[in-house]
Amino acid sequence: MHARPSWWWLLCTLFAPLVLAAPPAKPQGLDGYVYRVMDDWHVPGLAIAIVKDGKVVLARGYGVRQLGKPGKVDPDTLFDIGSNTKAFTAAALGTLVSAGKLKWNTPVVDVLKDFRLQSPYVTQDVTLRDLLTHRTGYCDPGAAWYTSDANDIVHRMRYQKPSYSFRTTFCYNNVQYLAASRFIPAITGESWNDYVTAQLFRPLGMDRTVNSEAALEAATDVATPHGIQDDKPAAIHDYWSHNMDVFAAVGGIWSSANDMSHWLQMLLADGKYNGRTVVDSAVLREMETPQMLIQPRELGEIRAWMPGAHFYTYGLGLFVQDDHGHIVVWHAGDIDGMASGLALVPDAQLGVVVLSNMDHADARFAIIARVLQTMLGLPRHDLEPALLARAHKQQADSEVTIAKLAATRVANAKPPLPLADYAGTYADPLDGTAHVALEREHLVLRLENPDFTGDLTPWHGNTFHVSWRYRFYGDGYATFDVDALGKPARLTFADMPLHFERSQSGHSSRKSK
Repeated sequence: MHARPSWWWLLCTLFAPLVLAAPPAKPQGLDGYVYRVMDDWHVPGLAIAIVKDGKVVLARGYGVRQLGKPGKVDPDTLFDIGSNTKAFTAAALGTLVSAGKLKWNTPVVDVLKDFRLQSPYVTQDVTLRDLLTHRTGYCDPGAAWYTSDANDIVHRMRYQKPSYSFRTTFCYNNVQYLAASRFIPAITGESWNDYVTAQLFRPLGMDRTVNSEAALEAATDVATPHGIQDDKPAAIHDYWSHNMDVFAAVGGIWSSANDMSHWLQMLLADGKYNGRTVVDSAVLREMETPQMLIQPRELGEIRAWMPGAHFYTYGLGLFVQDDHGHIVVWHAGDIDGMASGLALVPDAQLGVVVLSNMDHADARFAIIARVLQTMLGLPRHDLEPALLARAHKQQADSEVTIAKLAATRVANAKPPLPLADYAGTYADPLDGTAHVALEREHLVLRLENPDFTGDLTPWHGNTFHVSWRYRFYGDGYATFDVDALGKPARLTFADMPLHFERSQSGHSSRKSK
């Protein structure tokens, strides 16, 4: 194990547990628990890897790769690990730091010459470390990158308003990680995809792990993403491949339980795998050292996933907290139809990863909690009831909001303007472009992500119900604000923080056939 900084041992001393029962070599009764929580969360397939004292004590698959099909999940089945990709990006950047080609505190503008944020001061002072620790003051733009073409999303960040002062508050931001990943091609001339493959996947023997849409299409034994669609579990398609390739460094690695066990072994072994140093120990210390305190108002979901800590912090691509006298390093991963969780307990040489193919299914953290409690000899407390209750409350709250919006419908509503008047192009420098067209006597809305193509039905006044054709995204409500002349001038959404202004040059009332 690599040498820990002084704060590490101080925290372990402060929160040292009472004498506890010796942990078992392997978790007992895990299979039955896994199947139960999979059923509760409608998870078709799941894979687990557990590493203890340098050895893989469990790598196992459960369930099926796709609902209604016989293919079983096994330890080699590929799942999208979502934001657990971020630690790979931090480690890859760390290889450049250890090679003397980069510093964690390098100003971003020294490497990314065109990088700009709305604040000139933050633009000049923000460093790579700031990007990796979510402390720039700019929160994730969410719908902006999700619904638009991600090619220029880093450029468009200059139009985003900050939510907090610089370096004062943790606020998760995927796009800042995308910017950080661009240090790699800027310094090496290699794509992030190729560099991570060469520097991490190959030395770790992660031979099945892929990070591009083309490689995924060529792979076999791949889990299909699933979500709740029209109120029932269903297979959905992968997140828009174009955007996923652009965002690969943020959440686009597909890996398996077997391959991820190698990643866990390296993280727990001072950066070594099979006797070879893959990541310098100093890099791992930076990744696992608290860099940014997470304030209570930002905890929410984080505390639900990993409860009971006295402190919650973020390192580089990893959360860091305490738990019954241990330091726990962990992360969650979510992308359409997939949910993963990873946790490390370095002082116990214990690591676990859970991969699943159901959207936002927190079966992963119930399982992680069970493994940690069992293998560390901690008091047994089933986390799943609290996670389920939270999910059910969120669903109930959502249904109340949906019902309120649905109740605003005016029977046989007719918009105050001819449908052709709403047609045209609406744009925003941050949020991208929305196109509204009159097709076969009804309006069709298209955002830049083709999955966000929706049919508009008059609801009341200038508000329309949006039925997204990709049913996984459900329904929404779009409102056209009119100007002083009574013409549509702006387009907003009830359920997404997107705002578009009418482009004068983009007005069109042409009918499509």
